[in-house]
Amino acid sequence: MPPQDGQDDPDDRPEPAKEPAKDALAPGESGSVDVRFTDPEGKPAVAPVEPPRRKRAHTIPVAIAVKVGETVVHSADAIGDKVVQASDSLTARVGESLSALPVVPRTRRGRVMARNVILSFLLVFSWIAVIVGLQLRHARPPDFRPLAETILVAVRDGQAREVYQNASIRFQEVVLEETFVEQMEDMNRTLGAFEEISAVLDTEINRGPGGRTGRVDARLEFATGSTKGSMAFRWEGGTWKMLGIFVDVPKEVAPATQAQREARVKGPEDELRAVAQRILEQSARNEADAIWQEAALGFQQSIALPNFRETEADRRKVLGPFRRILDVTSARQNPSRTGASLQLLIEFEKATITGSFEFTKIDDAWKLTFFKLVLPLPSVPE
Repeated sequence: MPPQDGQDDPDDRPEPAKEPAKDALAPGESGSVDVRFTDPEGKPAVAPVEPPRRKRAHTIPVAIAVKVGETVVHSADAIGDKVVQASDSLTARVGESLSALPVVPRTRRGRVMARNVILSFLLVFSWIAVIVGLQLRHARPPDFRPLAETILVAVRDGQAREVYQNASIRFQEVVLEETFVEQMEDMNRTLGAFEEISAVLDTEINRGPGGRTGRVDARLEFATGSTKGSMAFRWEGGTWKMLGIFVDVPKEVAPATQAQREARVKGPEDELRAVAQRILEQSARNEADAIWQEAALGFQQSIALPNFRETEADRRKVLGPFRRILDVTSARQNPSRTGASLQLLIEFEKATITGSFEFTKIDDAWKLTFFKLVLPLPSVPE
């Protein structure tokens, strides 16, 4: 049908725009379909294949990115400047320190002086090392103070016999027990009670043929005052034992006048005269064996019995029988009252002579240690 006036021809109308097909692919997309298999519990049985990621469009404006980049650049520059400054400062300080170090002189004289200084320091340090090594190697002497103080306290408390029993064998061979006891009692009477060891003055250790010995010098405090003393020890049976003791008597305590000194050493005249009288009477009766057996051990060791018999026989032949003691010229004893001596004027049948006796007190009895009669000179023939 032909078109009427005023109407458009249908053939002349534009065709409507066609919608894109649903199966059409956009640019950059793939046509793959993600298929995920699951197990009955709902968990995937096979790892899913990750599709390629799509490129996301930039969402940060370009201006902001530029500003962040500039800030990072400025911060890096600032940190770099500080690191460079610190490095320059450290380098400068190290350079100054190195420049202050001593350098080897360039002249021959300077090099010789430098070597001498170094050698001197090495020698000094070597000597110091040697001295320290010797001191560390050298054994320190033992401390005798507690042992010495224990002995002096025992002597003060009247235990001199116990001290003697615990002393060294060498000491017991030289000193009799009674002598030691009397000496310690005399020390207590003279100096008073022992108080303490106030100071150790010296300590010494020796090694010799007699064994290992030691000695301590100390300042002692007694009731009458202060004095000096020393004590010797000997190593026996794994312990230190007393070998000797010495105590100085201060001048304030010691007798000052001659009369006081004589009174201090005056012996018991009557006791000693009676002992000498008995010995002379035994000699007159030809009892030489009894005299020898009753004497002290020191007397027996000084002369054998056969020799003593011969000596007595010669005396009787020259002097004749003993008559009497005319006078006691001297009677003395030591301050400890353990030893005494006696000088006599003796009358015999053929002559009047002087005689000398020495005694020691053992078990509260005087024992003969020395016996001598001065024989007269033979007469000159006419």
